[in-house]
This record gives sequence, C-alpha cells and structure tokens, in this order.
Amino acid sequence: MSVSGSEVVVSGTPGTDVVRATLVEASLRKADMSGAMMRWANLSGADLSEANLRKADISGAVLTGADLHLAICIRADLRWANLVEANLSSANLTRADMTGSILTCADLRKANLTRAKLGKADLATPPPADGASSKDDAPEAKVTDLSEAMLTRAEMTGANLSHSLLARANLTRTVLTEANLSNASLTGIVASRAILNGADLTGADLTGANLSGANLAGANLAGANLTSADLSGANLSSADLTGANLTGAIARGAKLAKANLRDVQLSPADLSGADLTGADLTGANVSGANLSKATLIRANLAGVNLLGADLTGADLSQASLFGEPPLLQSLSGDAVADPSRPAVIRTPGDEPRPAIAAPVPAKVPELAPAKDAAPAPAKDAAPAKDAASAPAKEPAKDSLVKEPPASVPGSDPLAPAKQPGKPS
Repeated sequence: MSVSGSEVVVSGTPGTDVVRATLVEASLRKADMSGAMMRWANLSGADLSEANLRKADISGAVLTGADLHLAICIRADLRWANLVEANLSSANLTRADMTGSILTCADLRKANLTRAKLGKADLATPPPADGASSKDDAPEAKVTDLSEAMLTRAEMTGANLSHSLLARANLTRTVLTEANLSNASLTGIVASRAILNGADLTGADLTGANLSGANLAGANLAGANLTSADLSGANLSSADLTGANLTGAIARGAKLAKANLRDVQLSPADLSGADLTGADLTGANVSGANLSKATLIRANLAGVNLLGADLTGADLSQASLFGEPPLLQSLSGDAVADPSRPAVIRTPGDEPRPAIAAPVPAKVPELAPAKDAAPAPAKDAAPAKDAASAPAKEPAKDSLVKEPPASVPGSDPLAPAKQPGKPS
C-alpha cells in the first residue's frame, strides 16, 4: 500500500494491516487504528492527531515530523520507531513500549508516559554549537521537550536525555538507571523515589526538584544546580557532586557516605541527620548550614567554611579539618603516616601540632678502620703474651656474708677453701 500527499484521507479500520506501507503526509486524524499492524511503515509527516492507536504495532516505523497530538497510544508497540521531531504533546502513551526509539527533538509536553518503556531510547537534544547558546543565539533551535510529561514508573534505563527539557515532569518511581541527563533542564520535576543510580546528571538544572527518597547512588552530579531541591532521605552514596550548588537544599537524613562534595555550595542547606561518613568536603561552603546530628565520621573537612554552621550533636569522630593524615615523626625527621591513629580535629586558626610518638631506635653505624692504624700482625708472628699465662679474672665476691647451713655445724664461712689432694 502506498499513499502519499497531504490531502489524502485514510479512515483506518481496527486491525488494519499496513506493514511496510508508505503513508507519507497521510491524514489519519481521529482514525481508529487500534491493533493495526504498521511495522516498518513510513508515516513521516502524517497527521495522526487524536487517532486511536491502542495496542497498535508501529515498531520500526518512520514517524519523523508526524503529528500525534492527543493520540491514544496505550500499550502501543513503538520499539525502535523513528519519532524525530514528532509532535506527541498531550498524547496518551501509558504502558507503551518505546524501547530504543528515537525521539530527538520530539515534543512530548504534557504527554502521559506512565509505566512506558523507554529503555535505551534516544531523547537527546543536539548540544548547541561551540560558543552559541540555544536560548540566546539560536532561539528557534528545536529541543526534546518533555515539560510536564507524566513519566510515573516509566522504565528508562540507559535512556539518552542530554540537553533535553523536562521541566515540571513527573518522574515518580521512574527507573533511569545509568541514563544520560547531562545538561538537561529538570527544574521543578517530581522524582520522588526515582531510581537514578549511576545516572549522568553533570551540569543538569534541578532547581526546586523533588528527589526525596530517590536512589542516586554513584550518580554523577558534578556542576549540577540543586538550589532549593528536596533530597530528604535520598541515597547519594559515592555520588560525585563536585562543584554542585545545593544552596537552600533540604537533605535531611540523606545518605552521602563516601560522596565527593568538593567545592560544593551548601550555604545554607539542611543536612540534619545526614550520613556523611567518609565524605570529601574539601573546600565546600557550609556556612550557616544545619548539620545537627549529622554523621561526619572520617570526613575530610579541609578548607571547609563552617562559619555559623550548626553542628549540635554531630559525630566528627576521626574527621579532619586540615585533611592531613596523622603523622609520626622519626628521629631522622621524616614524617611517617600512622593509619592506626585517628586524625586530629582542629578548628580554623589552630596551628598543626606534631603528633607525639615513641622514639625510633637509631641504627649504630659500623666504624670504618682508620687509615693510620697499625697493620695486623702476621699469622706466623708470636703473640706478645700467651693467653693461657694471663691471670684469670676472679669472680666478684658477694658483698653479703651468707650464714652456713644449719645442717653443717661448725663450718667457717671465712675459712679458706680446701685444696684437692692436700691433707687437711
């Protein structure tokens, strides 16, 4: 079947088989094509607005520039479909399978993608040219727009959403494991209890985002903007937040163990009860932050600005404000790290004090023979004195005179010893 032309009208029939059909720019507005077989069909530029595509098989189809505004695509099969620059605004894609589909620069504003499958889907927006800004220098540049989209419980493992727009989208319990969200606009999103472990969020804008209870373990949030974000109870263990902005963020009870928080802006932020065990906060600004009852065991606080911070009840066991490990100083002057000793907590302004250590026994150097020393006597030369003729040293006598044993009456302790072989 081959239909081409913007004026052609196809009134679709439920269960229609148009596999590999060419329907370029065809008008299928409000058509009922539920359960239709449209695999590998060419629907580029077609008008499918308000069409009923429930359970339709559109896998591998070409839908570039197609209009699916308000279309019903519940449980539709759109795997590996090409939807570049397609209009899917306000479309109902509940439980649709869009695995591996290409949605570059597609319009998904207010679309319903509840429990949809978008694993490995490409929703990326081409990054702006070097030195150009997509907002200022290229105001009409197209972006993948998922603003206010409903993505609740959607499966988006490994999806590419870099530079895309997801403002105020609902990502509650959405699976975005190892997804690429770098430089994406995620302002005001609701991602409560979303799974984002290992996701790339470098440079992403998460201003005012709700990430309470979200799993961001091992995620990359370097340079991300989390101003006024809600991270209460979120898991950020081993996450990279280098240079991130968390001004006014709420992270009560958050898990930040072994997280990289170098040069992070946390002034003022609420981290009360947060777990920062082993976290690296080198150079972070924590002034005015609430760290009451926070766990900072073995945390690196070198160069941290703690002016006005609330550390009431915080656990700073083995934490270091200077970042240097505990040192032992040997007699030679070399500093030797001692991992068995805890780091010393100091306050800004204190001079580092050397740790007291037990002296290390010095090795006695072997003396080299002097140059002017007399040569050793020859082997055949006679010794000056016979060693046997030299008088033996008498053993030291006991200064205390011992009483003779009671069993030997009349013995004289001062009498000379009886010589063997001589009569008494």
